[in-house]
This record gives sequence, structure tokens and C-alpha cells, in this order.
Amino acid sequence: MNANVATARQVLRVLIVEDTKTITNLLQVYLMGWGLEFFDAPNGVLGLNKARELKPDLIISDVQMPEMDGFALCAAVRADSQLHDTPFMMLTSLKDDASRQKGKLVGASAFLNKPVSVDDLRSKVRDMLKLPATNR
Repeated sequence: MNANVATARQVLRVLIVEDTKTITNLLQVYLMGWGLEFFDAPNGVLGLNKARELKPDLIISDVQMPEMDGFALCAAVRADSQLHDTPFMMLTSLKDDASRQKGKLVGASAFLNKPVSVDDLRSKVRDMLKLPATNR
């Protein structure tokens, strides 16, 4: 469903749910070059509301946030009939296997550790959104 909406709109929408504005800004800079449209929210509650409003093509979310963490946000997205197929990438400073397992359990499409490798981030986003190989 998201692919058809994106084709009609032409511009792919990326929702970044992150409570640190500096990281949100860095992610946008790292992903420049594909003509993506960025939206952001500072926590999972506002992120879920914005996702329902925007129907983004990709959600990138921090795990540790106030009000609703990334695990709960991902589970809510997967439970929503309008959003359940949306690719969902989790970013976290948590390095333990239990966190990765929990991310998979709630339906995360990808899981990257902070600090984020620019190449890993671009590669995952390119694969998830089926973007061209070069974006610089």
C-alpha cells in the first residue's frame, strides 16, 4: 500500500521519532540526496499520531524516549491496519542482544546501534525504500 501512495505522491516520506534534535538533524543530513521529505516527533506518542496522519514510507525511531519508547511505538505501528506494512528502523545505544531480540519481536525491520554508521544507515534506507545506489 505505501508503495502505491508513494508513487502517486512521488516524494517518499520519512518520519524520524527521536528525542534528541541534534540526532534528528544528523539523520536528515545523512539521508540527503534522494529527495526524501522528512518529518519528526520527539517521542513515541507524538510519533504515532504523526504516523497516522502522514502515512510515511519509513519510520526511523530511537528506542529510549519519554512517554512511549521505540519498542511500544513499533508494536503500535504493527497493530495499526493503516501502518502495519511501514518499514520501521530502530536506532539505539543499547548494545545487548535482548534489546535486538525485543526489536525483532515487536516487528522492527532493521536495528542500528548509535553512533550510527552513515554507510549502514544509507544502505538500510536504500534497501527499505528501494532507492537508487547513488545519492550524493
